[in-house]
Amino acid sequence: MTKRDGQAAEGEQELLRLYILFGLLFRAAMADWGRVRQVPLKLSYHWFFEELSRWAERQHHRLRRHLRQRGCVLLSARRERGVYVVQYRQRGYVREAVYSIEVLRAECQELARLWIMRQQVPRQDPGAMVPERHARRIGREEGEKAT
Repeated sequence: MTKRDGQAAEGEQELLRLYILFGLLFRAAMADWGRVRQVPLKLSYHWFFEELSRWAERQHHRLRRHLRQRGCVLLSARRERGVYVVQYRQRGYVREAVYSIEVLRAECQELARLWIMRQQVPRQDPGAMVPERHARRIGREEGEKAT
């Protein structure tokens, strides 16, 4: 395996991890909405769960298309004794990835937090909706003021 092949495989593993995360997030958001719906509340939060789930599902499908274009297909995913075991085919080879359920849960929580932050960014600049771009833009503006 060349260095370039190794980097491509690492990139695909990261895409696979994100694919798994977004899949878990969109299912978790709808499961949580089902639980919250059973409790009488003063306000309606259905929009929150629906929008979060819809966003996560779109990302999940986008990543699946991207992985398939790169020759990577998810074969199975299952919980097993505190870990999440994923089998996938990558360029004809069947591989297995094992993720800690606790780490996946924390990363899903972080994705939900980023989504909430993204909703608070003004809508005038579509590029500003990405938190990293927004932070870089603020840094540039502060640097311009200093000169």
